[in-house]
Amino acid sequence: MIDPFTAFAAAQAAVKGIQAAIKLGKDVQGIASDLSKFFEAKDIVQQAANNPKKFKSDTAQALETVMQAKQLAEAETELKNMLIWSGNADVWEGVLLERNNIIQRRKKAEMEEAAAKAKRKQEIMEVVNIAFWASVFLSAIGLSYFFTNLFLDRRA
Repeated sequence: MIDPFTAFAAAQAAVKGIQAAIKLGKDVQGIASDLSKFFEAKDIVQQAANNPKKFKSDTAQALETVMQAKQLAEAETELKNMLIWSGNADVWEGVLLERNNIIQRRKKAEMEEAAAKAKRKQEIMEVVNIAFWASVFLSAIGLSYFFTNLFLDRRA
């Protein structure tokens, strides 16, 4: 994964490329690659802004990351307006809808994975618990046998 500062630079470059392409009258397919790069880079910067300690320990650097995320949110709004004004509102709405669907599927998969891990951990704990009590039981039987034989040997 690239660092948030490199991602920010990539997002800015993508925005400039999209703006230039729209000004030149390119269609949506002509800017799809740049849109993809923008959103990918924006997500990286946003993740860094949501978890500043993950990427930076200094408050000033964390603030810089948060400010970059804000700038990219504003750039996203500008891109949205440019697409709408160029007659591609349906493309923008489709991108947002699909992005939300992807996020929902990913979150659902993450929740299912976490639930499966928790279930597996619980199963392992149950097996360990059964093994512990079985060893205690078998030890008790073994000790009973040992002391019974010891007692019987002394009586004889």
